[in-house]
Parts: sequence; structure tokens; C-alpha cells
Amino acid sequence: MFIFGYVTCKTFYFINTARLSLNLLKSSRIIYLVMASRALENYATSERIMKKYMVETDTDTDAQGSFERKFTQDKLTFQANVIAALIAQTPEVFKEGLEFHDWDTAMIHLQRHRSEALNFWRMIR
Repeated sequence: MFIFGYVTCKTFYFINTARLSLNLLKSSRIIYLVMASRALENYATSERIMKKYMVETDTDTDAQGSFERKFTQDKLTFQANVIAALIAQTPEVFKEGLEFHDWDTAMIHLQRHRSEALNFWRMIR
């Protein structure tokens, strides 16, 4: 009877620990994506400020176009690097559980888990 109780206890402990670990992994991905999207929002704000400055200082259209192309390329590179880093840091065992593979699908994943992301932002403010 003692051995049965001991094995049952260990089994439930393992199951609860595995569930908690998977939830932490999922939450950490969501927090990472939230932080990346917030960084991109700040980056976009910087772009708007720079565009406004260029218009106010009568910068030529070639320079403005060059700035916009460079900004767009930087934004795409940032998005690709964020997702590549997340995938690279994910252990092989859990990679097949990833619900996204690029920025667009990652934002869909984040939208699906919006309530958890909002709870995180409320918690840190």
C-alpha cells in the first residue's frame, strides 16, 4: 500500500510539474512577443518623428525615400531576427509545438493569447 501511494504521489507530482513547465514556456514566448511588438511600436514612433522632421526641414525627396526604404528594411530585419532568435532558443523537443514561424503568424498567435499579454502589461505597470 505504501509503495502504491508513493508511486501515485510521484506520478501526480511529475504531471503537475510538466504542466507548469509547459505553461511557463508558453507564457515566456508570449511575453517575448509582447516586448518585441512594443519595441517595434517605439521604432515606428521614431520613424514618424523623423519623417515629420524631414518635412519641416525641407529635406529632398530622394533622402526621404532613402530613409523610408532603409527603415522598412530595418523593420523587416528586426522582425526576422526576433522570430529567428525565439526559434533558436527553443529546445528541439518543443519546436514542433510552436504555433508560428514568422512575424505575421507570431502576431496571430499573440492576438490569440491577448488576455495573457494584457495581464502581463497590467502587472508590470
